[in-house]
Amino acid sequence: MTDKATPATEAVAENATLLKILSRLLSALDTSISGKDRSILVTELSNLNLDGISEAERKLSAELIRRALQSLDH
Repeated sequence: MTDKATPATEAVAENATLLKILSRLLSALDTSISGKDRSILVTELSNLNLDGISEAERKLSAELIRRALQSLDH
């Protein structure tokens, strides 16, 4: 039996370097943003419209947004 890769798994495998860069940026952002600014950023990321981009870009963007929100929402 073969496991099917989820879109998020595919995005991670195909863009590992980009995701490492994002992780470092999120760490820096996490220490420098708080309060209302943090809430505004979370709201903006949550409402980001991904319509009109390719499926591959949508998968990657969705994963990047998910990780950013996870990092900011603790």
